[in-house]
Amino acid sequence: MADTIDIDEFSEILAETCRKYSEEVKQEVKTGIEKIGKETVSEVKSLSPVYKGKDKNLKKGAYKRGWTYSVDESRGNFRVTVHNKKYQLVHLLELGHLLKDGTGRIYGEVPPKKHVETAENHAEEKVDALLGGL
Repeated sequence: MADTIDIDEFSEILAETCRKYSEEVKQEVKTGIEKIGKETVSEVKSLSPVYKGKDKNLKKGAYKRGWTYSVDESRGNFRVTVHNKKYQLVHLLELGHLLKDGTGRIYGEVPPKKHVETAENHAEEKVDALLGGL
């Protein structure tokens, strides 16, 4: 004769199994997101331009070394933020900018160096692959 359980016991077992499964998935996603954050920081560092000017106040490689990331969790959602300590330079380098003299006259243009966008696109693909594999 087969073992039987009543419906209340079944619902408790099912709820417990679902809770354990969701915790396992949550931990796997968190670990994957942290790994993607580290990989993205590494990639954006390798793509970042290095200052080659003569200004002694600007340290060579400070922008490149300034990349880091943080992972935030809110209600089971994870967000990885990759940012630079020299945040003022990111948009100038990523989008390019005009060079002006002290009077406001434009005398040149700095072309964009797409290093953040490239790393961001690769990170999005990795997140999609992570979530698609669950």
